[in-house]
Amino acid sequence: MRDGREEEHETPILWQAKSIAEARFTSRPEWSTAGESMWMRLSKFSLCNRLTLHDLSNLVLLPPKQIPTNGVDLRRADRFDPARLGDLLQISPTDVTTAFCYSTPGLTNASTELRYCRECLQQGFHAAWFQWRFIVRCPLHQRALRLGCPGCTRPIQYTLQGNMAEYPLVCARCGKQWVPDLLKPAGRCTPISGRSARILRRWQAYVAESTTRLSELSRRPHDPQTGQFVAAQRNRAASIRRTAHLRMSNRLYDTPPPTIPELLESQPRPSTDSLGPKPDSPEPGRPRFSQMNWPHFTQRFLELESTLLQFQNAFFGHTLRNIDMPAWSTLCRQQFTIATNAVSIETVTALGWHLSWLGFARTCDRVHRLSTPALGLSGWLAHSPDRPLAIAYAEWTDQLIAWLQEDLTTSAWIWHRLVSFMRPYKSYHLHPALARPAELAAWRSCQPYRHGITAKPPQDLAIEGIGLPAKWDDFTSMIRQRIDK
Repeated sequence: MRDGREEEHETPILWQAKSIAEARFTSRPEWSTAGESMWMRLSKFSLCNRLTLHDLSNLVLLPPKQIPTNGVDLRRADRFDPARLGDLLQISPTDVTTAFCYSTPGLTNASTELRYCRECLQQGFHAAWFQWRFIVRCPLHQRALRLGCPGCTRPIQYTLQGNMAEYPLVCARCGKQWVPDLLKPAGRCTPISGRSARILRRWQAYVAESTTRLSELSRRPHDPQTGQFVAAQRNRAASIRRTAHLRMSNRLYDTPPPTIPELLESQPRPSTDSLGPKPDSPEPGRPRFSQMNWPHFTQRFLELESTLLQFQNAFFGHTLRNIDMPAWSTLCRQQFTIATNAVSIETVTALGWHLSWLGFARTCDRVHRLSTPALGLSGWLAHSPDRPLAIAYAEWTDQLIAWLQEDLTTSAWIWHRLVSFMRPYKSYHLHPALARPAELAAWRSCQPYRHGITAKPPQDLAIEGIGLPAKWDDFTSMIRQRIDK
């Protein structure tokens, strides 16, 4: 008989797990890459544990746990228990969030059938943002995303359904193994790392920020006769237009262009002094649009547009007046995508700035003679901070003009950064959504000084040591100094 001293030092037979999930199931988080989709993570989990669909659904779904005939949509997370998923798969809450697409109505742009890169799939990787239809190629392998089984082209539903439990990562029809290394004896997946992993994270963040705008609910329409709200009509054409710049960026560039928040947070941005003494009663020139057709654009908008046109003439007037007409025709015909050797960097920066502030119609005015207000300016004004009650209307208008002067220069700096990013890829893609003035105004609205602000003269808004350059060469040299830092 062993004494108590021997029993005290005896090694326990049972391993004490931290959670029920760790004690009962195998998850192998080291086989996965950050940003991996829930379809791939659950497929690997099902392969390791050989669960039935009923068992798998009881583990990960919120009540009611019944699975419909067509399966549970893996694009959206509202049917899943995020805490349970994190525990089962041993991943962070961030990894759980990025494993899904985002909510409706933007979800209509995501495919219900698996869209994959063949090389990534063979390596055991699939990202949730591959499901967005505006992503047309894999940035790592420069291959078009595919649909259907690689062996028999049978559609692969992007759902939690029977084939995921019974035939994980294998085609139920032809038996094609989608991740061969994982299905070998003692097989495993090697996660993506290094520069490739950084590129994937960059695209994941870029797509997440872009799809946030798609998921924002628009104003609810109402019946003009009864005044009652009615169901919004799904406008697929509008969704395609809103994602055109994302599709083209994915086709042209291995990494996505920098976003406005990234540029504003990365380093100090150039600001502006006053363009000149502002008269007490500004008299803007003749509007470039018919006020009869645009009755809601009032006198204050005309003052702001006058400041915009004054800035345009000072910075880009010579460049815009001397655009080569063949290059101009090519730009309009190809939706402002053109080879880098066809136009100068100064011209492209001027055009991008002009597009973002005045819109396509005003930029193509030389060809079509259309009459519209500066649409980018209207978006900037709509997202600007609200006027505090303590500040008079005229005084607040002065403040808006001062902010506008600053954001006009910041926008030109942003477009120069975007053009510098695009130049090594041999193609410029100019689209207003790449640098929307509304985002500059929204960024300003989030700053700490939003509440209790008082109107300031324009010269007090300049960042110390940075003034308004008198000509393009001075502006270019100022920007180049900041880029080289």
